[in-house]
Order: sequence, then structure tokens, then C-alpha cells
Amino acid sequence: MTQPEKNKKQSRDETRSKQLLAAYMTQGREKLTKFFDAHGISLPVLGVAMEQFTKSVFALPGGAACKEGCAYCCHLKVAISIPEALVIYNELAAQTTPEGFEALKDRVLGVAAGGDSLDEAFWLKTQTPCPFLDIDHNRLCLIYNLRPFSCRAYHSTDIDSCRKGFEQGCSTLIPCFPLYRATTDMYASIFTRVLAEKGFFSYQVGFIKALEILFTNGTASDQWLNREDVFKPAKLI
Repeated sequence: MTQPEKNKKQSRDETRSKQLLAAYMTQGREKLTKFFDAHGISLPVLGVAMEQFTKSVFALPGGAACKEGCAYCCHLKVAISIPEALVIYNELAAQTTPEGFEALKDRVLGVAAGGDSLDEAFWLKTQTPCPFLDIDHNRLCLIYNLRPFSCRAYHSTDIDSCRKGFEQGCSTLIPCFPLYRATTDMYASIFTRVLAEKGFFSYQVGFIKALEILFTNGTASDQWLNREDVFKPAKLI
């Protein structure tokens, strides 16, 4: 195959990928809208919706370099939708003991106190680990089954690129499977768009900052459900 032919094939593949992503996005938005229309919007309903979306995530393609204990990406800023933050916080409160919940709270607030968690430079320069990374034992995620969609989407086909970015404290282009990452990331986008259409303050927020708000403001969930802009301090530009 000549180079012009390769370029044409690549262009066709990219166009097809965009069409598939757009179709998945439209289907997901319609499904979530109908679900909310039928059941209303509450913490339990958001939890069920997130669970169903999680089940829809494609398996990570073969060829990814990601392995248990490899946690370079667990030292980066994480962006999530507000519903994800609410569901994760609510599930942590329900699934852990009071002592365990307080321990997680201390971990989150400890990271939040270390610097501006909304600033990518904070994570890159300080090599601060996610508060849910079990850094002292097996370097595994403590909330793996609850992790945000952006964490599910993030992966690499070259561990050396990940190591380089971590060690040098700089943004690094990480080779990956673009369609997998985009289709997994889209679930957070669907949540954000549909809730905005329903009249809620809905935008991307920093994971740690949003949890800081939830851990320190016992009424934050209710305020947001009452359409108050309680997560504004965590909003990502």
C-alpha cells in the first residue's frame, strides 16, 4: 500500500470512528434522558444510571501496557461529572464502616490541603498520589469498582512514556487506543449534558475538589439536587 493510500485509509478510519462515537453519544443521551423521565433524579437513581453505564464500558483492548501496581496515571488530575462525584461519595458512605469512611475523608482532605488540586501543575510537580491509591501496600486503587470514567478510560500502550512523564513532572503524550478512550470518557459527558438539560448546574469538576466539598459540607448533595451551584469552587475551566 502506497503512502497516499495509507493516508486515505487512515482518514476513512478516523471518520468512521467519529461517526461511531457520535452514534454512541446520541444513543446514550437518549437512554439516560428516558431513564430520568421515568424515575426522576435522586442519588439512588444516579447510582443505578452510573452502574448501567459502567456495565456498558468496553473491555480494554489487548496491547495495553497497564498492569496491576502500575500507577503512574494515579498521580494526575482527574476530571469527572458532578453525578459521578455524588455517586462515589454516597457509595463510600454506604459501603464503609464509620472508621473507614473517616480514614478516606482524612486521605482526601490531606491531598486537598497540599495544594491546588484543580491545577495540573500541582500533580505533575509534586507527584502527589490519588488519595485512593494504596501507595503503602500493593499500589492498587481502593475504589477500583467505583472509579470515575476518566480513570477507566485512561490507559497506555507504552509504559516508558508514562514513566517519563511521571519522573520529569511534565505533560507527556501517552500512546493509547483513541476510540476506547473516547467511548469510555463519553459517559461522563453524557451525564453532564443530560443533567444540564434537566436544569441542574452540570459541568466538569476536579475529582478531589468535589470530594472535598462533599466531605466538608454535609448538605452539598441535597443542595445540588435542589439546583444550587454548590460545586462551583470545583469547576474546571
